Amino acid sequence: MKRKIGMFLIFAAALPLAATSIAWACGVLATAKLDKTVAAPGEAVTLTGNNYSTSATASAVTIRLKTRSGQVLGAPFAPDPSGRINSTFNLPANLSSGWYVINVLQFNGNGTPKAGTPGRTTIRVQGSAVAAATPWGNSAPSGPSATQLTVDAGSGSLAPMLAAIALSLTMLAGGWTLVARKGRSASSTPLAT
Repeated sequence: MKRKIGMFLIFAAALPLAATSIAWACGVLATAKLDKTVAAPGEAVTLTGNNYSTSATASAVTIRLKTRSGQVLGAPFAPDPSGRINSTFNLPANLSSGWYVINVLQFNGNGTPKAGTPGRTTIRVQGSAVAAATPWGNSAPSGPSATQLTVDAGSGSLAPMLAAIALSLTMLAGGWTLVARKGRSASSTPLAT
């Protein structure tokens, strides 16, 4: 009986994983890409992207600095008929050196975020236009530190996925334990002659 329960738990572990993977696979994510990875404060930057909604109920696209509610970097604009975006904006002149997240937002008519948004990308801001041309001098570049990179936590959609994964792994471990115990107890039973 324990073996049957164990096998059931192993196979049942696949259900939450399958549901989670299907949910993530069906989404089309908005993209965002800048024409440069390093810029000076006040410098013009061009952003391009794909997969933004052209629906009449979707809002215009807004580019914001750091978070979903951060400083707007340009006037809101509509994506082209194929869902592509292209916009040039100036970085704020008062930005200090460091890494920044650029969020590209779009909303439904009721104010909820459009599925697959925001598109996100990062940019490194360095001192002046001359420093932006040769940002690291003769040294190798390094990635952002935890204090330099500000990331928006999003809408909290990560919690259900993590719960499904934890449930699946728990069921898998429990099933494997029951199956392994049954196998050990069957092999350790002396044979009657």
